Amino acid sequence: MAVKVNIERIARPSGIAIVAVALSFGAWLFPDFGLLRKGFTVAEYPGLTSLFILFSWYLLIFTGFSIGERLGTPSAVSRRKRNNLPPLNSQAVYWTFTVLSAIGVIATFFRIFHTLPFQQAILYIYLGQANRLKNTLYNDYGAGILSLRYLVLYSASLAIYRIGKFKRLSFIAVVNIALLAMTALLSSRLILIATVLVSAFLLNYGKKTIKIGIVKLMVLTGIIFAVLSLLNYSRNSNFYSGRNLSFTEASLSEIVTYLGSPFQVSIGAAKRMDEIAGETPESYREFVDVEESLTTNSAFVHLHEQMGYLSWLYIGALCCFMGFMFSWLASFGKTSLLLPCGAILYGAAELWRLDLFQQGIFIVWFVMGIGVPGVVLFFDGRPVPGRSTFRSARRPATGHALRSTE
Repeated sequence: MAVKVNIERIARPSGIAIVAVALSFGAWLFPDFGLLRKGFTVAEYPGLTSLFILFSWYLLIFTGFSIGERLGTPSAVSRRKRNNLPPLNSQAVYWTFTVLSAIGVIATFFRIFHTLPFQQAILYIYLGQANRLKNTLYNDYGAGILSLRYLVLYSASLAIYRIGKFKRLSFIAVVNIALLAMTALLSSRLILIATVLVSAFLLNYGKKTIKIGIVKLMVLTGIIFAVLSLLNYSRNSNFYSGRNLSFTEASLSEIVTYLGSPFQVSIGAAKRMDEIAGETPESYREFVDVEESLTTNSAFVHLHEQMGYLSWLYIGALCCFMGFMFSWLASFGKTSLLLPCGAILYGAAELWRLDLFQQGIFIVWFVMGIGVPGVVLFFDGRPVPGRSTFRSARRPATGHALRSTE
């Protein structure tokens, strides 16, 4: 038995944004059964005014993405015929992202161990206090070489894509999975969930519908749940123990809290728009019941605190631009430009709780996702001593050749 999914409608910014909001609403409604932590104690009452405001906000997001997606798709066929961009299975792009992400991850852990003894770091992980590693990293933190660790999203996604596409596990793929695990230990669920989403996007690009076996879906869900549970517990085991939550209860609570608490904050803030618009960050906490430890509580609220009512104009323009870039980059076909498309897709999926599009991690993804294929394309056409071009030196792009050279 299999479940048929219309992947074409979901795997675009407008579709994934609405799915994410629906999941948040469902988690907010989910009962705690007297056991689970939800991130708040008393649920906000959703009046007609607050529901209308939130409906209008998310309708604007959907409309902005949809308009941008339509504007970015014209003449896609002609562009596919003319473009000479690196394909998705480009070895040069794959190795470049692998090297860059490896440099970033190694530099990050070198920075941590430079200020924190190795034995102490291992002890923090063993005691379920891995958050302290991340806190150590952000002492006098500055953007630079450390930001390259974010590119593990692309190298790991390409590794998973190649494993799924060619049914072969290579050494470089193992290295990239290991780099992903090391990065996830610091960034936890964000980088891991982003990699899962981008990998699924790459593997299913061009398909209108997919069929997923029930057993396969359950196994995959179980694996993701187990990995996320281990990561969460390695960071906050003392917190969960203090609340008398078992390993499974803590994991379920984390998922429900992660999804549902932003909707709680959005409803509470929508009833008091004039009191939060243009105010200082975290001002909503005076009116909304939400745990102090939760920080990324609704992009709706944070943008209103940051920009006031101009946030409506901002979010509409932002979504239109990102929808355009997604469709425009994807219209070139199965090229390496699908990588930044995946990053945009994940940014849209997070928009119910966090405006990832203005964060440094997304800027790195977006700039490097377009820049690296561009650099590879530039050098691919230049003459190289001893041979005509990189392109002529490569084997023909057949399945057999790719398998043998991976």
